[in-house]
Amino acid sequence: MQSNEIVKSINHATTNLDLVTSRHYIEENLELLKEKSHLLNHNARELLSFMIKCQESGYRSLNKKELASIRTVNDYAEQFDVRRIKLIVKEKPHLFMEKEALNFLNKDAKVILDGIGVLKKEA
Repeated sequence: MQSNEIVKSINHATTNLDLVTSRHYIEENLELLKEKSHLLNHNARELLSFMIKCQESGYRSLNKKELASIRTVNDYAEQFDVRRIKLIVKEKPHLFMEKEALNFLNKDAKVILDGIGVLKKEA
C-alpha cells in the first residue's frame, strides 16, 4: 500500500471513529507516519502521538491469547477456583508479572494471585 493510501485510510477511519482500524494501520506503519504526520488529520495525529509515547515508554500491548488467559483467570477468581488459576499461571508465569496485565485483572484475581505469590509487590 502506498503512503498516500495509508494516510487516506487512517484519516477516513479516524473520521468515522473506527479507532481499531486506525490503530492497526498506525502500528504497521509507525516509522513512515512519523515522517508524514503532517498529512494526518487532527485525531489521527493525536493517536499517532499517543502511540509513539507508549512505544518510547516501553509499554507493550497484550495480544489476544494473553487477554483470553487473563479473562479466564478473572472468571476462575470469581468462582474461587484456585487450582485452575494455578494451572494457567504455570503455563504462562511471566504474563502475570507484567504491569500491563494488572490493568485487566479484577480485584478477586489480584487478591488470589497476590496470595499465591505471583504478583510483584510495588515498593
